[in-house]
Amino acid sequence: MKNFSLLTYTFSHFIVDYICIFTVINPLCDSFGTPEYALGIVVYNFLAFGLQMLIGSFCDEKRSFPSAAVGCFLVLFGGAFSGFSRWSGILLIGIGNAFFHVGGGMDSLINSGGKIKRSGIFVSSGALGVALAVYNSGKGTSLLLPLIVLAICGVLCFIAQKKTDFSGDSEINFAANKKYSTWIIIILALVSVLIRSFGGTIMPADWKTTEELILLSGVAAFGGKFIGGFAADFFGAKRTGVISLLLSGVFIGLGTNNAVLSLIGILLFNITMPITLCIIAEKLKKSPGTAFGLTTAALLLGAVPSFFIALEKNFAVLAVIIIISAGCIFFSADKNKAEVL
Repeated sequence: MKNFSLLTYTFSHFIVDYICIFTVINPLCDSFGTPEYALGIVVYNFLAFGLQMLIGSFCDEKRSFPSAAVGCFLVLFGGAFSGFSRWSGILLIGIGNAFFHVGGGMDSLINSGGKIKRSGIFVSSGALGVALAVYNSGKGTSLLLPLIVLAICGVLCFIAQKKTDFSGDSEINFAANKKYSTWIIIILALVSVLIRSFGGTIMPADWKTTEELILLSGVAAFGGKFIGGFAADFFGAKRTGVISLLLSGVFIGLGTNNAVLSLIGILLFNITMPITLCIIAEKLKKSPGTAFGLTTAALLLGAVPSFFIALEKNFAVLAVIIIISAGCIFFSADKNKAEVL
């Protein structure tokens, strides 16, 4: 059943993020281009990312609560109602997104088998959903089929939780550095996430001249998160995180006007996503929901400046951010590998 739950949550993640982003950025809505439209995007992000720590803490105490299934149906209703009231849709999909991610994230940590790869697989599919939603927005694409699929996913998520163990602790044992105290490690990992999130908002990308290239950047982000867990299990979290980040800076710097080099850089830049999650989860073994919520809160805080001001794309600042983020992983991650690959 662990494989069934992984497949269920991973595919559901794709559908949930697709519907959420398609709904919130839809340029065909009446308020497109107005301050109210922009405010809706900001509110959605604060709900979707900011609530996960609170929901995660609740689910840590109430393990039987079907968070992912509830999230699916809230997003379903939000997507369906958005045609009548954009604000009702945004509120429902924002809250639903938060509930879903906590449920799926807890499964990826509790049923990890001691490996990081499960978290990487789960978190990766959301990037595809976001990228495809951006690509399809404004083209008159219908949400009917995705909403029907999401209803099925909600039922499958409910079954997946009931059939797999949600009572245990996070099983990761080799990602976090053992030399320092719990909170030093958690703070270092969160700083890495936060500044990397900010770095993503100032990443130079002059090559993004077509919708297809923008879509490929999402595919690259998906690829980085997906392989990040496998690489960390095989090479060790510290080695994988530090090397991938430093190399990402090289490729992004060389690829400012080159799509291929920049896409490789984006892939490398995203490899650390499951690593930092599992570092925190290892230190908060009994609270996997809270651990997952902490990482999304850091992602939100890093992106907040971009919600309110137009940030200049600046590689020099990004390079400093990458070095600091790599340094945080160097001190917070362990060099060990997964015991069983």
